[in-house]
Amino acid sequence: MSGADYLRYGGNTTAVEFVAANGRRLLIDLGTGVTELAKQLLAAEFGEGKGELPILLTHTHLDHIQGLPFFTPFFVKGNRISIMGAEPIGISLTDVFQNQLNPHYSPLNGLENLAAGVTVHTIYPGNSLPVEGFEVSTASVPHGGMWTTAFRITADGTTVVFLSDVEYPESVPTVEALALAKGADLLIHDAMFSEEEYRKRHGWGHSSVNTAIEVAERADVARLALFHHNPDSVDTVIDAMVEHARERTSVPLYAAAEGTYIEP
Repeated sequence: MSGADYLRYGGNTTAVEFVAANGRRLLIDLGTGVTELAKQLLAAEFGEGKGELPILLTHTHLDHIQGLPFFTPFFVKGNRISIMGAEPIGISLTDVFQNQLNPHYSPLNGLENLAAGVTVHTIYPGNSLPVEGFEVSTASVPHGGMWTTAFRITADGTTVVFLSDVEYPESVPTVEALALAKGADLLIHDAMFSEEEYRKRHGWGHSSVNTAIEVAERADVARLALFHHNPDSVDTVIDAMVEHARERTSVPLYAAAEGTYIEP
């Protein structure tokens, strides 16, 4: 969503960047948020064709890949960009992207027409990933009728866990999710619904704020970022959500907001 009621938390879809102390970068998902990130990247080495960026993909729902045709570092020769994700059932990850770039939807007409060196790699959740400058562990988590990939990322002694687009069976966090989140410095967790909304929309593949808090408490994390807000939630609604959430837990928490930079 966009408009005056969404100015503080933002209306773009998922794109979360990690930057290590040595300057190496890592991106999770290719939602519309990458259009703003691209402007910053082009002002640095990516504008000169000297950028290198691994992209981890949680899943291929449109809100997590719709920024692909508009991510301008793809259009600069010399940049090296790798996309890593689990394959959807019945189709390769490469074919998903080729479909999105076919001439019915995009003038780019395929990955092969991107100027940058772009590679696509299949990953198998439950394993670690070879990402230079970062330690990356993965786990599968349930998301409605499918599975998404959650990530645990460590660099410079700081660990961030990304657990979005998840709805646990009977709202009970899975063993895999709790193990991935254990002791993290920051947990970014799906919190699309209030408890009342969740009762109405059970089965949509997203979590309540209460569930995010439960994972944070049971995994003994240092901070919690409530993520993947309901598109209908304007700034004032999210403010109230955070206020009520803080009354229910001692874990420091806040609502994720577009353009926010979190220091270790």
